[in-house]
Amino acid sequence: MKTKTNQHLWLSLAILVVLAAMLPEHALASGGLDEFAGPFEKVVNTITGKWGQLISVAGMAVCGVVFIFNRQDMGEGFKMLLQVVFGICFIAFASTIVTAMFSFSGAVI
Repeated sequence: MKTKTNQHLWLSLAILVVLAAMLPEHALASGGLDEFAGPFEKVVNTITGKWGQLISVAGMAVCGVVFIFNRQDMGEGFKMLLQVVFGICFIAFASTIVTAMFSFSGAVI
């Protein structure tokens, strides 16, 4: 009896998937997040723009210098704070690094 129920469940699911693929306008999918795209694009452009790159490189440099010169005198909490700030700066600068590494121009042999 249990296999009969599983077969009906899988058949119903398959029919639903096929209908959704054939009639996408009735799948209740709409682009309702368009009003949020503008502010998010502004934030991303600010973080990955020229000033964002300069600030992230300066932040990584300051974190590195502070860590190198005050490594023994720092508490664990301050070391964790430096690691978090360095990570955030690296993430903000990572898009530039990836673009520079993988943006080829010309022929690749």
